[in-house]
Amino acid sequence: MTRDLYDAADVYDLQYRAYRDDLPYYRSLALDRPGPVLEVGAGTGRVTVELARTAERVVALEPSAAMRERARARLEAAGVADRVELRATPAEALTDVGSYALAVAPFHVLMHLHDLPAQDAALTAIRRSLAPGGLFACDVAAPRFGPEGVLRHEATWQDAEEQLDLWLLQRTDPAHQTVESRYLLDRTGPDGTVRRERVRLVQRWFHRFELQRALASAGFDPVRILGDFDRRPVHADSPRLVAEARVPPG
Repeated sequence: MTRDLYDAADVYDLQYRAYRDDLPYYRSLALDRPGPVLEVGAGTGRVTVELARTAERVVALEPSAAMRERARARLEAAGVADRVELRATPAEALTDVGSYALAVAPFHVLMHLHDLPAQDAALTAIRRSLAPGGLFACDVAAPRFGPEGVLRHEATWQDAEEQLDLWLLQRTDPAHQTVESRYLLDRTGPDGTVRRERVRLVQRWFHRFELQRALASAGFDPVRILGDFDRRPVHADSPRLVAEARVPPG
């Protein structure tokens, strides 16, 4: 059986256990904007913890029950659970109006909105939730992928009971701007027995001006598209696109 990655929170945490590239960026945004912060797509709480350490309060949206469960445990362990409100609400169903000076959608969250109506609904709801002059920031992966249909070894982890090997197979659909990632997690026990788990993730990529247009159409102005978290300009080798979009004042 193949599970969706967002129902396989344990595999998700293994895959991204060492990823920290975005934390200084989102932490700095929260430090610069006092008041409550909206996080869209909290996942297992990796960024949520950092926001909670700096923001007055965090409202974190995460539709996946498996992800929310691990996020709660992470927030409790970090001692910041009392500063976070975890909601199962998807972004497009958000009803808050003018409540936040800052909203963020870290780590490719917008890539899980696979069609234009979902993108428009989510971005419009996020813009509506921000106070005049408020900032929305997000990042998406640049549309560059590894060899098509080639099984790649991603990582090996070893603990006292088993060895874990993670493999990745990706296929792209340029006509629909989607990439399907299939993860194979092999668990090798002390007796050499291997148990394999299969996990699937589908994402839709954005091009630079497509992302800019989507944010502008949702009512953000100005919209700035950057080439990385250090705010460098977009260039051919940019690893990701980082968007900073503001709500017009007054």
